[in-house]
Amino acid sequence: MSSNREGHEAELGGDGANVPLLGNCEDGDHIASAATQVSDLPTRGAWKEFLDLLYLTSTIFVARVSWVVIKTTDSALLGYTGTRYLAAASVSDLWTQSTGVFIMGGVLSTFCSQAIGAGNKALAGIWLQVSLTVLGVVLIPVAACWSVTGLLLSALGQPQQLAGDASYFALVLMLCLPARVGVSQVTQFFTSMKVMQPSMVTGVLAMSLNLALGLVLVLGVGVPGWRGFGFLACPAVTTCVEYAQLAVLWGVYWSGLGLYRECWPDGGWSLSHVTAARVRQFCHLYFPAALGLASDFWRVAAVGSVAAHLGPAEVSVFNCSYRIMWICLTFIGSMGGAMGIHVGVALGGGRVGDAKLTCAVALGTCAALVLALAAALLLLAREAAALFSPDPAIRELFHEVRVPMVAMMVLMNLAVLLERVPMAMGRSKVVLGIGLVGSWVGQVPGVLGGVFLWRHDLVGLFSGVAAGYALLCAMLAGIILTTDWHHFALEAQRRSEVAKPPPPPAQADEA
Repeated sequence: MSSNREGHEAELGGDGANVPLLGNCEDGDHIASAATQVSDLPTRGAWKEFLDLLYLTSTIFVARVSWVVIKTTDSALLGYTGTRYLAAASVSDLWTQSTGVFIMGGVLSTFCSQAIGAGNKALAGIWLQVSLTVLGVVLIPVAACWSVTGLLLSALGQPQQLAGDASYFALVLMLCLPARVGVSQVTQFFTSMKVMQPSMVTGVLAMSLNLALGLVLVLGVGVPGWRGFGFLACPAVTTCVEYAQLAVLWGVYWSGLGLYRECWPDGGWSLSHVTAARVRQFCHLYFPAALGLASDFWRVAAVGSVAAHLGPAEVSVFNCSYRIMWICLTFIGSMGGAMGIHVGVALGGGRVGDAKLTCAVALGTCAALVLALAAALLLLAREAAALFSPDPAIRELFHEVRVPMVAMMVLMNLAVLLERVPMAMGRSKVVLGIGLVGSWVGQVPGVLGGVFLWRHDLVGLFSGVAAGYALLCAMLAGIILTTDWHHFALEAQRRSEVAKPPPPPAQADEA
């Protein structure tokens, strides 16, 4: 082991000097004097790691649930305004969500956690500035796509009334894109610092405010003789709530309490921090991650379109199954986010042993949770279906397809957690490639084959989805098991600007 450490130290220059990788220090950039050797031994026990992960997971979970509640509230309010408006919002969401994923690539936490782990805390603040700059540019074409929602739907043959309502819904929500970007990036920055109160408080505030304002302004609840503004107010309420969330985040936790100061450069906000090299580094991770999210969205849409051909009862069971899986996936995704932060901090600090321990604890915890839920669904499938439908036929069908459905749930959650490991290393291109293969070589062909070539029912559909996730899990497991952890620890330190870049190629002797 000592010879390995010496080899890595020699690769870094041998003298322990810390040299910025991405150019010279600018305006107060703090280049830490963190050691660049890599350790294979964990510095903490598994129980301590479990408790820390559980705390971080619970706080991330609250923030994620708040967003789910907001979307559910909006759907419920729209349902009460009329089927016409619910249909318009649903059609609008198909387009806006498929393009909105390009501002949702959550890689800032990777950059920030690695910089903090490497001891270069000020660089985390610089990465926030880089992220806001890049996404400030990206949201322009996204907003342009949202602005043509009505024209697109009309061109696709949708009724003029539906296209007009959907266009209004998208145009009003388009106004909240800057707030959405600001909230997502600042909360990632705070979460990487393990400062969790801002995301928890603003998340709970947002979902509560969205419900309260929606009931009053959309439906007129609490105001005698008034039925509210109806559909017109629904996207406006959501937009105002997102700006209110940003205002509290910025006014209370940023400007008021100054929670950012520990990881902020001396030069403060400055475009001089946003160098071309840093923008390239950020984009190198960001766009593959965003494309991966887009691919996932399109894959789910493709599977849903196949389910729609099976009949109304099958579609109902399909939707119920996804609701159950979404509840579990929200927690597993939160655990994956917590694991990613811990792995990033460990790799930035060269603590390979800690990174491996984090992955083992997170995978073990999630496996136990998912298997327990799987056992419950296998035994109580009819009772689970009763939570969503009183129809005995739906409950019986839910029971009949429980085995492939549970297999799909287990493999889907495992895949979500496994892909967080290479993402935390900064391997978003690898995750994108594997995800594309799993979706479009494995899952979608598996669903088509299962439904149209094997058996035309939910067993064929769920089996096809499960086969695709099994392929994805196998590929991700192979990548993780063959990973050179030392290499990615050193790469994390170079990304955090505390390690020497590799020496240039030897030059030929001049004549």
